[in-house]
Amino acid sequence: MPNTPKIILVTDDEKHFLKVLEFSLEDTGCRVETATSGEEALAKAMRKRIDLLLIDVNLPGINGLDTIRAIRQQPAYTKLPVIVLTGGGLDECSATAARQVGASVFLTKPFSRMRLSRHVKELLALE
Repeated sequence: MPNTPKIILVTDDEKHFLKVLEFSLEDTGCRVETATSGEEALAKAMRKRIDLLLIDVNLPGINGLDTIRAIRQQPAYTKLPVIVLTGGGLDECSATAARQVGASVFLTKPFSRMRLSRHVKELLALE
């Protein structure tokens, strides 16, 4: 039976940035799902199994950190790897808040495609 590709749910309210992220993740061999809000990300995570969440902190409606908290309440997602993105500079409050909701990695925009790909491959144990 062939391996089923891992699913990454990428959430950002900037549609052009979603395209950049999709392009940046092409070499991982994963399937990329997208959402433009915390509510949409939560709904997608409840409908289908995801293997990694890549989410912006600043989202309209439910912000990224609250979305992570809501997803983590589901038993299947208590150990879900999460990469948190922020357009603002990395400050200690943001990094601490991301760690408190269980973020595996915290990246500030802009970041290199290679760095993102490396983190994804490490978190999903991809070769």
